[in-house]
Amino acid sequence: MTSETSALFALSELQALEADRVRAEQQAREAAAATERLAREQAAQRERELAEQRAAEEAARLRAQREAELERERQEQLRLREAEAIARAEHEARLRREQLHLEAQIRLAERKAKPKWPLAVVPVLLLGLVGAGAMLWHGEREAEREAALHAAEAQARADDFAAMSEKLDRLTAEQAQLQQDRALLLQQIAAAKNDEAAATALKEKLDALDAKIASNDDAQRKAGGDGKGRGTKPRATRKPPRETKTETSPKPKGRTDGRVKVDTTDPLAGLLND
Repeated sequence: MTSETSALFALSELQALEADRVRAEQQAREAAAATERLAREQAAQRERELAEQRAAEEAARLRAQREAELERERQEQLRLREAEAIARAEHEARLRREQLHLEAQIRLAERKAKPKWPLAVVPVLLLGLVGAGAMLWHGEREAEREAALHAAEAQARADDFAAMSEKLDRLTAEQAQLQQDRALLLQQIAAAKNDEAAATALKEKLDALDAKIASNDDAQRKAGGDGKGRGTKPRATRKPPRETKTETSPKPKGRTDGRVKVDTTDPLAGLLND
C-alpha cells in the first residue's frame, strides 16, 4: 500500500511538472508572438512616418522650386520691359534731335535762301520728318510685338511648369497613400498568418499594390522625377532674349545713307546731315 501511494504521488508530481512545462512553453510562444507583432507594428509605423516625411520634404522642395522659377520669369519680364523702355526713349530722343536740327535748318533756309528755295527745301524736310516718324512708329510696333511674344513664351513656360508641379504633387500624395496602404496590408498579413486563405488573398492585394506603387514611380520619373518616386522638375532650356529692333524701316527710294544729298555749291549744302 505504501508503494502504491508513493507511485501515485510520483505520477502526480510528474503530471504537475509536465503541466508546468506545457504552460511555460505556451507562455513563451505567446510572448514571442507578441514581441514579433510589436516589432512589425513599430517597423510599419517607422515606414509610414518616413513616407510622410519624404512626401512633405518633396512638396516643400517643389514649392520652393516653383517659386524660384516664377521669380526668374518675373525678373526676365522686368528686364525686357526696361530694355524696351530704353530703346523707346532713345528713339524719341533721336527723333527730337532730328526735328530740332531740321527746324534750325528751315530757319536758316528762310534767312539765306532765295525766294524759290523754300519751295524745294521745305518738301524735302517734310519728307525727312515723315520718314523719321515712320521709322519711329515701326520701331515701336516691332518692340511691342517682341514684348508680347516674350510675355506669351514666359506664360507658356509658367503654365507648363505649374501643370507639371501639380501632377507631381498629386503623384507624390498618391504615393504616400499607397505606402500607408501597403503598411496596413503588411500588418493584416502578419495578423492572418494562421489563416492561409486570408493570408493568400492579402498577399495578392499586396502584389497588386506593389504594382501600383511601381507604376506611380514610373509616372513620376516620366513627369520629371528623380527616380525615387518623387519628381523633380527639369530645368527648362531658356531661349536667349531676342534683341529689340530699333530701326528696321527700309530706306526711301532714292536715298542711300538716310540723308538727302544736296549740291555742295548750294548755300544749304549738308543742312540735313547729322
